Amino acid sequence: MVDPNIEATLNRSLDALDGAHNYRDWIFSLARPHLEGPVLEVGAGTGTFTGLLAGVGSVTAVEPADSLARSLKEHYADDPRVELVHGVVDDLPMEERFASAVMLNVLEHIEDDTGALVEIRRRLLPGGTVVIWVPAFQMLYSRFDEMLGHQRRYRVAPLRTLVDHSGYTVLDARYVNVVGWFAWLVVARLLGRIPVSSDSISIYDRVVVPMVRAVERSVRPPFGQSVLVVARKPLGGA
Repeated sequence: MVDPNIEATLNRSLDALDGAHNYRDWIFSLARPHLEGPVLEVGAGTGTFTGLLAGVGSVTAVEPADSLARSLKEHYADDPRVELVHGVVDDLPMEERFASAVMLNVLEHIEDDTGALVEIRRRLLPGGTVVIWVPAFQMLYSRFDEMLGHQRRYRVAPLRTLVDHSGYTVLDARYVNVVGWFAWLVVARLLGRIPVSSDSISIYDRVVVPMVRAVERSVRPPFGQSVLVVARKPLGGA
């Protein structure tokens, strides 16, 4: 069960993200080359990425929070490409079914992150891929992180090791959104503000995100607001 206060903050944050189309499309563009259907979406939220993932292939969207699961049902109950599961990965049958899986701003919420990655691996087909997107750098951990129910923030090297020890072969691991690192440091960490203002997010999304995305297409920053990891289940893995 998700704490009601955390769930309310998640709703506000996800509503803001739903309007940040450039940021959403940037994340999806980084994930898309590694995805094939059927897709397992862990922590689907309100469905910010579900529709995009359904363009890849059939999607099983898993969401434990009551209100978020209801929102998913409202949006996708009649979409034959999307199977909705109100629960967690452990509630899915233990079978190698999915060609790919995504966890987009999800792993940081889970106390046993290793266990979650192992359970996803067990449900991937041999050679299947997982795409992980998480907030970066514990030094940026803020009151807003706590309100969102974040257990932690990550750095590239330890997360790569964690994924490797969970039975995957890491294909890519990098920081993303260097400007967002400074924005989060100032707004969330130092000023202690809750960064879900629709006006400020809209401006950042329209003005900053396209520029940062263009630069990071050819230059990998040494740090960033988020970490992207792409990994594959070995062909002989269980």
